[in-house]
Amino acid sequence: MRITKQLVLSISAVLALSACSNADQKSDQTSPPTSGSTTSATATETSESTIAGTQEQSKAGEVYEGTIKGVISDSMCGKDHSKMGTEGADPKACIEKCISSGAKYVLVDEKGESYALSDQEKPKELAGAKVVITGHIDPTDKSIHVHSIVSQ
Repeated sequence: MRITKQLVLSISAVLALSACSNADQKSDQTSPPTSGSTTSATATETSESTIAGTQEQSKAGEVYEGTIKGVISDSMCGKDHSKMGTEGADPKACIEKCISSGAKYVLVDEKGESYALSDQEKPKELAGAKVVITGHIDPTDKSIHVHSIVSQ
């Protein structure tokens, strides 16, 4: 059997996400539940060095735990709501319409790249808002296994 780079990356992505799920379960068991607060001290204390470190790791194409800033949008429009005509003038309304038509919530980062989000509930209240998302980031698949979403 020939092992390719893509196979190795896929296996490491599965292992990283599996570890992420296990860590989430452990923290759920040890941490008391929080009330519906959208702000966490840990996420707001993200340093510039962490963000810089995640950008360096993303070049390698491997899944890594990090933080990305951007705007919550939808998979139909991405960063450009103008193709929706007058409905696109209000990004939040446009996003809600696209989601009701079957689109998924995404994060559009500061470079204009869209990332699929594992959490499709939390973005409902933050549609069109600038956010900071922390989680396991897969730059190859452009997806994020969301740990936290904090409004900026």
